[in-house]
Amino acid sequence: MNECMYVCMYACVHVVVSLLMGITKMPDHFLDWPDFTSLFFQLDFKGSFHLALLPAILSIMLTDLFDSLSSIVGLAKTSGLVDKNGQPLRLKQALIVDSFATGLAGIFGTSSGTAFIESAAGIEAGGKTGWTSIFCSLFFLPCLLLSPILQMIPAFATAPVLVLVGFLMFSQGKDLFGLAPEDGLTAFLTLIIIPLTFSITHIVTGK
Repeated sequence: MNECMYVCMYACVHVVVSLLMGITKMPDHFLDWPDFTSLFFQLDFKGSFHLALLPAILSIMLTDLFDSLSSIVGLAKTSGLVDKNGQPLRLKQALIVDSFATGLAGIFGTSSGTAFIESAAGIEAGGKTGWTSIFCSLFFLPCLLLSPILQMIPAFATAPVLVLVGFLMFSQGKDLFGLAPEDGLTAFLTLIIIPLTFSITHIVTGK
């Protein structure tokens, strides 16, 4: 928890410095009502049935499926929510919730609401129940109105936070040393290729 506080303070200092140096500017207004008209419930079911879109749909589906599976397995091990064989508890229920969240996110016009491995940071801080997600979502609600202020934050101010999250996400990397060569080599290549290509999609789809 202390590390998180230090990183947040570091990010705040960078925001102030960037303002003083003119790298970023104060927004014209601090509150802005979100736009719910451009993407909210803007569906085209008829257009989605074109055969030309089938490869894209399959690629996105496979990406989301394997991304969710790997995230849930990793988070379950981090939080200790596994059975005696090391398998995640209630995996079926977790995937059902994940699929509904992903579908609703598309209907609402937002990014995919799938499980994210960044939740490992919250687990390391002590959050291991559904209440953690509920309270996090409530804390994000003001961001709907504070988007001008959030856009003022430069990318280099959030970099330390991402480094800390990545460190917490890598807590399961120690298990690679106990795997058989045929399994460990695959995991190692995946671990290397994802940061080099900046995407997990290249692993799933082979593109």
